[in-house]
Amino acid sequence: MSSKKGASFLQWALPKMGYRWDGFRKPRNQVLSRIRDRIQDLGLAGGFDEYKRYLDNHPEEWDTLDQLCDVTISKFFRDRKVWDYLRDEALPGILNDEPASIWSVGCCNGEEAYSLAIICKQLAEKTDRNITSNDINILATDRNEQVLSRARKGCYPAGALKELTDDEISTYFRTLDDKHEDDYQIEERLKKFVDFEKRDIQDSLPDQTFDLILCRNLVFTYFTEERQAEFLDNLKPRMKKPSYLVIGSNESLPKPGWLDVVSETHRVFGV
Repeated sequence: MSSKKGASFLQWALPKMGYRWDGFRKPRNQVLSRIRDRIQDLGLAGGFDEYKRYLDNHPEEWDTLDQLCDVTISKFFRDRKVWDYLRDEALPGILNDEPASIWSVGCCNGEEAYSLAIICKQLAEKTDRNITSNDINILATDRNEQVLSRARKGCYPAGALKELTDDEISTYFRTLDDKHEDDYQIEERLKKFVDFEKRDIQDSLPDQTFDLILCRNLVFTYFTEERQAEFLDNLKPRMKKPSYLVIGSNESLPKPGWLDVVSETHRVFGV
C-alpha cells in the first residue's frame, strides 16, 4: 500500500467526514499507519481500493475511520512565546475571576492542560498568592479514551518537555524509577487543577462558560471551513465577557465578526 495511494485515499475520504486534506498533509503518515493496520485486520488484500468498497458496503465503518484520523502530536509549552504571553498578559486578569474557568479543547495526552496548570502556578508564585483547585478549574477534553488515560497518569518522555527550563522540570515534575530514567511525571499538586473528560466536540460542547479557551491545532487545522464556522457559532455562548480564545500559531479563523483580535502574533482573540 503505497504512500501515493494512501494520500489519494485520504483526499477522497476526508471531505466526506468534514475534514480538510490540507490539514492532514504533514501528519498523514501517522494516520495512514493506523488505516493500514485496520485494512490488515479486516483482511482486505486489495488495500485502499478495497477499503473504499468496504466503506461503501459497511457505512458503520466510517465511524471507525473517523477515530483513526485522530492526530496525537503534542508537547509541553508548544510555541513557547504564546505561553509566555498568556502568563504575562491574559492570565493575571483571568485569575481574578474566581473560580477561573479554562478549557483545553482536544487535550491529547494532557501536555496542554498541564502547561496551563504550570503557568497558573508560576503566576501565583510570582505574586505570593496561594491558589488551589477551588480558584482554577481546567477542563481538558478529548474524544480518544486512550490518550485521556495517558493524560490522567501524567507520565511523559523527556522529548515532551523540551520547551521547559531545567528549573521548571525540577519544580513541577518528578523522575520515575531507574527503568524509566528519561520519564517524568507531573507533580500531583498540579493534577488537582485539571479535570479530564471524554467528549467529541463534533457532537457536543460543555454546558458552561469559560474565561479562556485553547483550541489549538485541531478545529482550525483539520475541519472544513463550514464546520469551523459552525464550531465558532456554538462556542459563542460559552465564552464569558471578557474572555479569550487561543488558536494555533499557523491557524486562522473563518471571519467571526463577534471576536476581536487581541494578539495577531500569538493568535489570541477575545470578546
